This record gives sequence, C-alpha cells and structure tokens, in this order.
Amino acid sequence: MTLDEKLEQFYNAAIDSATSQNILIIDEYQKSLKAIYDDHKKDALRKAKIIYRMDSEKLLREKNRDLSGEAIKLKRKISEKSAELTEKLFQDVSDKLICFMATSEYFHILCRQITDAREFARGDEMTIYINPSDLQLKSSLEANTGAVLTISTRNFIGGTRAVIHDKNILIDNSFLAKLEEVKNNFVL
Repeated sequence: MTLDEKLEQFYNAAIDSATSQNILIIDEYQKSLKAIYDDHKKDALRKAKIIYRMDSEKLLREKNRDLSGEAIKLKRKISEKSAELTEKLFQDVSDKLICFMATSEYFHILCRQITDAREFARGDEMTIYINPSDLQLKSSLEANTGAVLTISTRNFIGGTRAVIHDKNILIDNSFLAKLEEVKNNFVL
C-alpha cells in the first residue's frame, strides 16, 4: 500500500469517524431539543388549561350575575305590574260599589246591617253611623229600622258603623273596611 493510499484510507476513516460522531451529536441534540420541546408543550398546555378553566369560571360567574340581575329586574317589573293591576282591580271594585249604592238592594243591605247591629246590642245604648253620601236615605232607613241614625264625619264609602258605648264595641260594616280587608288578604 502506498503512502497516498494509506493517507486516503486514513482520511476516509477520519471522515467516517467524524461523520458518525457528528450524527451522534446531532441525534443527541435533537433528542435534547425534543425533550425540551415536549416539556415546554406540556407546561404550555397545562397553563392553557388553567387559564381556560379560570376564564370559563369567570364567564359563568358573570353570566350568573347577569342572569340574577335580570331576574331581579323581571321580578320588580312583575311586582310593579301586579301592584298596578291590583290597584286597577280595586278601583274597578270601588266604582262598582258606587254604582251598587244607587240600587234598592243597597238600601236593603243598610236596613239589614242596622237591624243586626241593634240585635247585637240587645238594648244597650249605641250610635249607628251611615256614610255622608247616604244622607238622602237617612229618613227612609230610620222609618224602616226604627233606629236613630247619625251621619258620619268620615267617608267610609258605604255601609254602616255602629258603636256600643258601654261595651266599647265597634261594629264596622263599612265598605271601606271590607275593601281594605280584602285588599290586605288579596294575593295575585
């Protein structure tokens, strides 16, 4: 073997050795980079999941807060509308009571209330009040019931009120009291 052949063989062996070492170094470097990449990817995914969960929870809280606020607004509107309708209903009832007071049946109800109050008093001293709007009925009511009636200074829409003085009893058959009682017990 000549010197040139030996040099060429040495050269080829050195190149092959350097190439194989280079390939090993590159493979190790790639493995190292892959491991760093995988760790970084896992860390980034973990952080992304945490951020996603936190943002999802925040959005849910905001949604629940908004829904709660809207529910309160709706309840308030419903309550206001309910109060408005209730007021309208009782205004209609008051109007119908006033129309009813122009009928003969109203006269008979007043007579019955006065008679019932006198029976309840059993001869005790009492004052029976009628509403100021019933002034024109006073003499007819007194004639039909035999009771002495007093015109009230307070407007109680209609009906009667009677006071038994000795027993401190008030018999309140006024339309105002009955209307207030129904209003207080009214549930829509």
